[in-house]
This record gives sequence, structure tokens and C-alpha cells, in this order.
Amino acid sequence: AKMQLLAIAATACAASALKPMPRRAWMLGAPAALALPTQAHAQEMTKTASGLEYYDVKVGQGDGPAKIDQTVTIDYIAWLNGFEGKEFSRFEKPIKVKLGEKKVAPGLEECLLANMNIGGTRRCKLPPSLAYGSTGYPKTGEKAGSIIPPNADVYFQVRLRSVVLSKGLGFGLNVI
Repeated sequence: AKMQLLAIAATACAASALKPMPRRAWMLGAPAALALPTQAHAQEMTKTASGLEYYDVKVGQGDGPAKIDQTVTIDYIAWLNGFEGKEFSRFEKPIKVKLGEKKVAPGLEECLLANMNIGGTRRCKLPPSLAYGSTGYPKTGEKAGSIIPPNADVYFQVRLRSVVLSKGLGFGLNVI
């Protein structure tokens, strides 16, 4: 039965190859199996008590996980309207972030602290309460909410490039 099926498939391919077909028509008529997979629901996300959702694109094999009060270097892409949506920020060169200083969105910090190791890449969905809240960004002025609207979910893809080891005896003194 398999041989017959293969023969039928080969005949069908050969027959369609004989008929000239405009490229655009071929692309529009391409079987769904040839379509590129979407990431919309392809990956199960972990949801934390705060409402952060994330999944690992690549699990880091380096040291870690990062801890509060450590300085990390990261790069990231940020979107509105889903992963691969409207991009509003991108850092391809590493930036330094001291975890616990609240210099980045709270959800991005939580994402980095959720057992992420060096070399890992993670996608995370931040609810408004862990991103830019009811004001959006910028928070004030005539352009308030023009970059990130009020009450918007924000999506990040972040890569943990390094953890700068702390010097001294300050481990565990600052607890969230």
C-alpha cells in the first residue's frame, strides 16, 4: 500500500510539473504543510504567581542561575501585540543590569531570576502590572503612552550573556 501511495504521489507531482503554473498561483495554492510554523501556541509557557509567562527558546548551559544583587549582561528584543508583533525596543549589544535595582521592567527582571543560566534565551510575556502599567510609556507628558499604550502586555526575547560575580560578603542580605 505504501508503494502505491508513493507511486500516486510521484505521478501527481510529475503531472503538475507538466502544466505551467504562474509562480504566484503556485504560492497561493501551496499545501498548508509547506507553510512555515507559527510560534503562537507552539510552546507551552510557564506562568508564575505574579502573572509572568515565559518559555525557554534555548536553555543556558553556562553558570547560573542569576540571583538578586548580581549584575548581568543581556540583549533583548521587545514587542507589542505578541512575539514578532510591533517591535518597540532592541538591544543587540549587551547591556548591564543590576538585578534588584528596578532599572528594567519588573517582569523582565523576574524572567531573568527564574532559574536562567548563562547562554539561555527566553521569551516572556509581561502583563501590564509587570511592565508599564496603566500609564504606558512614556508615563507623562503630551506623548504619554505613545510608545507603549496603557495596560498593554509586553513581549520580550532576552538572552543572558553573563553574570558578573559579586565581590565581598553581600550574598543574601537584600531579599525581595
